[in-house]
Amino acid sequence: MLRSSLPFFLLFLIASFGESQHQQLFSSVFGYPGVDASYDYVVVGAGVGGSVVASRLAEDGASVALVEAGGFYEVENSNRSVVPLLSLTGIAFIDPSENFTQQPLMDWGLLSEPIPGAANRRVHYAQGKTLGGSSAINTMSYLRGSKSSYQRLADMVDDQSWAFDNLLKYFKKSCQLAPPNLEKRNSTNATVIYDPAAFDPSGGPLQVSWNNWVDPTLTWIAKAIEEIGLPLSSKGFSSGELVGHGAWIPSTIDPTNAHRSSAESSFLQNAIRNSSNLAIYTHTQATRILFDSSSPPKATGVIVNTQGVEYIISAFKEVIISAGTFHSPQLLMVSGIGPKATLDTRVIPLIVDLPGVGQNLSDPIRVSIANSVSTSSGQTLTGNLDTAPGYVQQYLDDASGPFSSAADYIAAERIPYSFRKNFTTETKDKLATYPDDWPETLYIPASFIGANFSTIGSTTAWMPIAFSRGSVSITSARMADPPSISLNWLSDPADAEIAVAAFKRLRHVWDTDAANTVKLGEELLPGPGVQTDEQILEYVRETAGQIWHPVGTCSMGQEGDEAAVVNSKGQVFGVHGLRVVDASILPFTIPTHTQGTVYALAEKIADDIKQAA
Repeated sequence: MLRSSLPFFLLFLIASFGESQHQQLFSSVFGYPGVDASYDYVVVGAGVGGSVVASRLAEDGASVALVEAGGFYEVENSNRSVVPLLSLTGIAFIDPSENFTQQPLMDWGLLSEPIPGAANRRVHYAQGKTLGGSSAINTMSYLRGSKSSYQRLADMVDDQSWAFDNLLKYFKKSCQLAPPNLEKRNSTNATVIYDPAAFDPSGGPLQVSWNNWVDPTLTWIAKAIEEIGLPLSSKGFSSGELVGHGAWIPSTIDPTNAHRSSAESSFLQNAIRNSSNLAIYTHTQATRILFDSSSPPKATGVIVNTQGVEYIISAFKEVIISAGTFHSPQLLMVSGIGPKATLDTRVIPLIVDLPGVGQNLSDPIRVSIANSVSTSSGQTLTGNLDTAPGYVQQYLDDASGPFSSAADYIAAERIPYSFRKNFTTETKDKLATYPDDWPETLYIPASFIGANFSTIGSTTAWMPIAFSRGSVSITSARMADPPSISLNWLSDPADAEIAVAAFKRLRHVWDTDAANTVKLGEELLPGPGVQTDEQILEYVRETAGQIWHPVGTCSMGQEGDEAAVVNSKGQVFGVHGLRVVDASILPFTIPTHTQGTVYALAEKIADDIKQAA
């Protein structure tokens, strides 16, 4: 590492020499805190959206500053983020309860406002504050949504480049898929079926692979789900078809070492190795976007703060906001873009009156059932001090065994008639506006350690069609103060009806021959005392949690649409030189785990930016 006291011109010469030799010193890719600087592009937030856009623009020859409030998760969360099994068991701050374990180096510590439809609970909403963002703390599942969901997006924004067949090239561009290692998986009950045409062997840096070990408990729950009428898909869940099937899905795991593949370990590390055009500012928060006095105003840079030191990073071309569904609208509002009444209340000078900023928050919920089972699981095997050392060695030597594995099975369906026949006319009419290939529920099995190294099997249903809408607002004119988050779960009666039906469907899973083969005793959660629709709904309101797929607070749309914040290329209405590139611009929840879609979204908008340059 170079000492920071070296003259700037010498640092520049060394970095330039490194580039001429097709390599560079690691220290040359980090911005100098406290010193005003200028770049072609300034990207705020190094999650999936920001990491992809910054990396792609830098590889194209543009100078890019990437501003991130956190640091390296490999250091600040260590194995808990790197080792797949620990992503399910070792990240304590994922806890959604109000009294969660804090980890200020990795998490923003966001708490929602009390949710009237969910027993007036306040929910902790973990969001990755680190290079890689939430791709450093998620469960790593990789799949894509239904074709009709992307078609609805394309129609809504009047841009057919968002249709699935046109977006597919960006899905392919972002990742490389490794076929399953059947020897390491060592399971005849977890058949992997997928469509190789949905991937490109020479795709991008994100590593996508199937787990090198299969949890036995999950195989039995998968059998139970198949027994209720959801057989394995013949294509997998990356070709735009999900409904009516289950699939053993891949994860964002590097199969060579079974480490998490995040936006940082893939895109940013690739950029660090291959480009001297990227400057990363870690532990640095953007506090305000700057604009010139032209009409319409143009974004010229951002004011940032590194550990109390404030300075300006200017952008010759564009400022790109990728701060996530909660912080992107907050940054727009404190910078003067948002609902005029909100900005007036906080005495923030108005740049553009955009009523949609912070509105339209779509946040699907999940419900779960748990039972004791007779099978082993990753947690029970590794939680036993007698057996754990052998599994650690297996992981280190062979990148296999329980530590190499995360969640890897999902099923999707439209709720069957027998479970929806009592829906109100209003709920039926709302659901009828969604095409038949759009899932109403998705099912995820899981396993946990119980007393005396016993195993608890769990099934979770999450409902991607969320009719309830929440919002994000500001509590002050400062980014240092957390935003106000109104999740508003279950405020629409249709969501409550769907959640009750999904719960009953979960009980159906546990009443199959496959489940009864391994199930032990009475239901653990919520227990046999919960039977009537009223009791089920009360349980849902008291226990429903997020699936961590919030979207919509900077929605894409067409100019003139009061709810829209950006156009189909992520450009903010009413100003020049400013885009938003993250999940907040999706106007509704895509029925899938979000990360695969956001990788493709960022690849696509990076191309838009290059073409506009």
